[in-house]
Amino acid sequence: MGAYLSQPNTDKHSEDGEGPGGLQYGVSEMQGWRMHMEDAHITKPEISKGSSMGLFAVFDGHGGQEVAKFSAKYMVAEFQKILADKKGDVEASFPLAFHRIDTML
Repeated sequence: MGAYLSQPNTDKHSEDGEGPGGLQYGVSEMQGWRMHMEDAHITKPEISKGSSMGLFAVFDGHGGQEVAKFSAKYMVAEFQKILADKKGDVEASFPLAFHRIDTML
């Protein structure tokens, strides 16, 4: 059946956690009709030690898992580097982190 299963895989994988200041989060994923899970996510409730800022993201595989998994693997470190270079300016750092991942790909 190509890139699709004849029946959806409805098994769910979930996780939850806590961050600073009582922040609570949860994430759940399901493979669905695709042959493999293609999405990836980040759950980083504390972007750096003592920070009240977290980073949470979902990367949709859109027909392939490679870019989603690569992005999830490197986004936090790249964002942290750029954030330090930009002296904590989140608004300037966030789009630059995505551009950096694009360049790395």
